[in-house]
Amino acid sequence: MTDSSWKQPPDDDGGYNAIKGFAYQFDATLLEVFGSPRSTFELEGSQDLSGENYHIQIKNRSGNFYLSSITKAVSLMFRQFLTGDGSAAFVLHCHFPDQTPGTVRQIASDELDKILTEDLRAADDESKRQFLKVFSVKFSHDYEKQFDSVLQAIKEELSAKDHIEAVSYHAILHSYLRNLVLSNPPGLRRVELKDLRSAVRTAQSSIFASTYVLHCGYDKYLKMVRRRYASRKVNVRNVERVFSFECDHATDPEDIVTAALAIRDRYYIPENSPPPYVTLRGDFDYDVMRRALWDAEVFFEDGCGYQGGRFNLSHLVNPPMRRFGLKIVEQTYLPELILAARVKEFHDLFVDAKCEAPASVPAANHVYLRSYGDFYDVLR
Repeated sequence: MTDSSWKQPPDDDGGYNAIKGFAYQFDATLLEVFGSPRSTFELEGSQDLSGENYHIQIKNRSGNFYLSSITKAVSLMFRQFLTGDGSAAFVLHCHFPDQTPGTVRQIASDELDKILTEDLRAADDESKRQFLKVFSVKFSHDYEKQFDSVLQAIKEELSAKDHIEAVSYHAILHSYLRNLVLSNPPGLRRVELKDLRSAVRTAQSSIFASTYVLHCGYDKYLKMVRRRYASRKVNVRNVERVFSFECDHATDPEDIVTAALAIRDRYYIPENSPPPYVTLRGDFDYDVMRRALWDAEVFFEDGCGYQGGRFNLSHLVNPPMRRFGLKIVEQTYLPELILAARVKEFHDLFVDAKCEAPASVPAANHVYLRSYGDFYDVLR
């Protein structure tokens, strides 16, 4: 590489490129997951994507390739390399119009010194040499060709019948990955092929619900949901359940009270089936909902003890002394709870927009309701 390779790249930033960059990253993630169906990947953790023994930065650029174009990505990976044991590989998966897709490029030691940020240039030479042994730049196809590859993989791995269905599945999977990143802290954004299959099935069930209501009527839909719940075992020892309600300022607190009572009375069986968890999501007055429950004597644990103390997850999972039949958890703490309580069932109750179940939950159920008071009729 001659000195002409060291130039400032053209200014190609902006909202359009940022959004396209995330789409490109998600598509590259999907291809990695489809290509390794038995592996678990971490999204947006230490790097854009991490497998069992490698880490990837994913970039899509509209300008030509210059060393300066990859300074930030390479520096980020080298910084992680310095804190590891040296066993993981690091790959920069990227597209530049002037580079041939499929080409793999190594970086020379003098090039690395130019690429690294100033604080990292002071690292010892041996660390740099070891990093260069496990680092490579892999040039890939542009957004459009990568998109075509993803659609083909969706047809093969998720049995999409045609191009139109593959495109719809693609939108579902992007939504799932986006929700995975936004709803979980770093370290808990894990995905594998079975999660992608589950995301598609969940979306299909939601589409089925709205279509069923439209063509068969809401009352018939409720009867179908009631039969579904009636067929499931309730008194199952130590099965932790979460019921998530989509709320806004128009949500009637009394409807939440009615639904919460039905959930408590059906699922809480002392010494066997533990108190279910209820979480409320959306833009609403949380204190109003809590007061409505308490005033109706639907007493609950919330991990805050008496008088609204500081939240303690252990007091919610294993509350001291009191034995209320319901637990309320704020949406913020739900990812922690899912792992700590080893939740087995996630029930999403929605009016407008369903909520994806956390990836670690083995069973998820989505129920459309015009009023949450109707859930009493479903569980009775």
